[in-house]
Amino acid sequence: MSALHLQGIVFDADGTLFDTERLARTVWLSVAREWKATAVEEHYMELIGRNREGIVSLLKSVCPPDFPLDDFLQTCSQRSREKLHGDGVPVKEGAREILAFCAQRKLPTALATSSGWATTQYKLENSGLGPYFQAVMTGDKVSHGKPHPEIYLTACEALGVDPTLSMAVEDSKNGVLSAHAAGMMTVMIPDLLPPTPELEALAFQKFDSLLALKDYLEQVL
Repeated sequence: MSALHLQGIVFDADGTLFDTERLARTVWLSVAREWKATAVEEHYMELIGRNREGIVSLLKSVCPPDFPLDDFLQTCSQRSREKLHGDGVPVKEGAREILAFCAQRKLPTALATSSGWATTQYKLENSGLGPYFQAVMTGDKVSHGKPHPEIYLTACEALGVDPTLSMAVEDSKNGVLSAHAAGMMTVMIPDLLPPTPELEALAFQKFDSLLALKDYLEQVL
């Protein structure tokens, strides 16, 4: 196995470090059924990895013109917060181990998430993962959300690393497309969405877990 020279690693948050995609799906589909929003149910998986602007754009294109989209999104956000605050922040297996490994190796790390700043800060503070990151980029801090590469390019700039010499760790289609477009070595660890042949072709590596990624990095760094 050839050696790998990395300047830094940028992690996605939801579905990658935090096991929050399942929480969000449960809440959104529950609200959609209450509101009889069949279009939301049908297109939910396409929303994964998008920031609020991207979600609004997609839902406007598939929901009826008179659908109260702002009220729907506000309800979903409120219930998601209530569940997160009530149940705690679920951390993916291997998240602490991979971040501790990066810290031990003095490998700069950043977060690039489509979630907003306030929600992301809550997750980082209440999970204890915050101190591991030298930069945090959120969906409301960029002009273009995933799959556009802006958030990954901005994260690499904040770390002071070359994107082409850095790794991105993602779980979703939009995230993989974003990181690949930024020119990064893109690792996919699938969560809710199984990888398509298209995504597998774009990925530098694919693993079943963060622990498997850690084992790989221990061998190649």
